[in-house]
Amino acid sequence: MNVTYEKKDAMTLIGYHTEIRPEEAYQKCPEFWDKEYAAKYARLWQTMKPENAVEKAILENRIGLFSICADSENAFTYWIAGLYQGGDVPEGLELYSFPASEWAVFTTKGPMPDSLQTLNTAVWQEWFPNEGQKYHANGNATLEVYSAGNPQSPDYECGIWVPISCG
Repeated sequence: MNVTYEKKDAMTLIGYHTEIRPEEAYQKCPEFWDKEYAAKYARLWQTMKPENAVEKAILENRIGLFSICADSENAFTYWIAGLYQGGDVPEGLELYSFPASEWAVFTTKGPMPDSLQTLNTAVWQEWFPNEGQKYHANGNATLEVYSAGNPQSPDYECGIWVPISCG
């Protein structure tokens, strides 16, 4: 598992979300991407011509480059998001802000969703109980970060960013 530690400025993301129970995450997160992103916006990504305010915001903010995983009591809120560039927030989209923070940045390579799910398991079951004991999660959310390219490629790169503080 590759981890680096980086300081990042505050950032605001824009996107849409659903609630997912942790025990269903490895099934429901990919389903959310397939149903609520790939199927709905395939035409948009082929034509690059938005037909409404939400599609315009998806292109302008590159919604789909991030996922936010924000813990709640018995589930977590899973977002498909992009870096907010300012302007109107169309109905159906919301903003989520992260303060400036130190981040543990984990990266992996391989086809989705398996590579990211394997990394996620390693972060929470190996890194946090060991090296992660030197840190505290800074907030209740993490980021999944995606790259351009074919997500089924063995060379596809993605990662998980965990905001941390030393403790």
